[in-house]
Amino acid sequence: MAGVIAAAALTLTLPATAVAQFGSLGGGSVDTGSVPPGVLFPPAVGVGAGEGVEVVAGPAVRATTVMDRLNVPWDVVRTPDGTILTGERGGRVVAQPAGGQRRDVAIDLPGLVRQSESGLMGMAVDAGFAQNREIHVCYSQNAGGTRDNRVTTFRAADNWSALTRVRDVVTGIPLGAQGIHSGCRLQVAADGSIYIGTGDTFNATGPQDPASFAGKILHVNPDGTPATGTSPILTLGHRNVQGLAVQPGTGRVYSAEHGPDVDDEVNLLAPGANYGWDPNVNGQYNQNVPMTDTTRHPDAVGAVWSSGSPTLASADIEFLRGSAWGEWEGALAMANLKTQKLVLLRLSEDGRSVRDAAVLLEGDFGRLRSLTPEPGGSLLVTTSNADNRDLVFRVSPA
Repeated sequence: MAGVIAAAALTLTLPATAVAQFGSLGGGSVDTGSVPPGVLFPPAVGVGAGEGVEVVAGPAVRATTVMDRLNVPWDVVRTPDGTILTGERGGRVVAQPAGGQRRDVAIDLPGLVRQSESGLMGMAVDAGFAQNREIHVCYSQNAGGTRDNRVTTFRAADNWSALTRVRDVVTGIPLGAQGIHSGCRLQVAADGSIYIGTGDTFNATGPQDPASFAGKILHVNPDGTPATGTSPILTLGHRNVQGLAVQPGTGRVYSAEHGPDVDDEVNLLAPGANYGWDPNVNGQYNQNVPMTDTTRHPDAVGAVWSSGSPTLASADIEFLRGSAWGEWEGALAMANLKTQKLVLLRLSEDGRSVRDAAVLLEGDFGRLRSLTPEPGGSLLVTTSNADNRDLVFRVSPA
């Protein structure tokens, strides 16, 4: 698939049984891991880029397929030697070396839990990869009497035949009984530290509990020690973090997370800040509460961007790099699942609000999950359509 992309409408019919089974969880909660094979949510076309956000003409782009015949590739990374690596939520890892042949990569994930939104999730390339060939991976596991989400470091073989376990970086990130709201996005900063976005695991008390890793942004060094202050917890009060990005030039760190039926959010992170998600109502999980609850938490930090109603099911985010993007250089790109599109958000100078937005690829590739920048400014994108229909594709300014 190659060529300049124009907007295209895609209409699919969702069986009533699927609506009944999955509709009650809300737009941000349902993922294709919960949907029977062969069933794809129809795109919510034409809902724009969030309440009150002006949508303007965006850049022309070119899209080309990098890998196909994948099944829910949750993340994709590119190493300094040009290898593109992706991992399916079911545990398969696939590498496409620069100028070489695609191959499966052996990896040992004992007790992998492939349930609903959990499984093999975020991946990140270590800042010292050129010397140590280390890749960080977040996955769900139930082994040795422990059930959790964890971040583990692996070393890639020179020929990409295998990833060999080196060390656990963070363990004990809660894994819910239903496997939903697990996060788990990874972002490596320029100093080599790792940001980890987690989900609330559908647990009432987790997001506001300072002793729990649920509903948090963690910030650690590659050995697992805190990178900020004395705790791995950087921020709290998050629902289900799906994206992390560091803004070039400023070092500002942003997260993207699913709302329930309203208010997906992009947040500007500040150490120690509370982002106001608190589903604890009389000891029960109740998501009919504000995403940023300033009544119960007056110090809660408001979102940089909110979808309002309806949600877009925002997933990963990444900043556009390179002059080839023209006036869109520096915009925050956001992949979206339910609404099946790439949204570009141009932020204000202080990074705390959105000036305007563009909508690209609406309905062209189905559900979009992960974004990874490449040298020269292009983005690698993964789809999340399940049933071996998924791609890694490249989006470049045309």
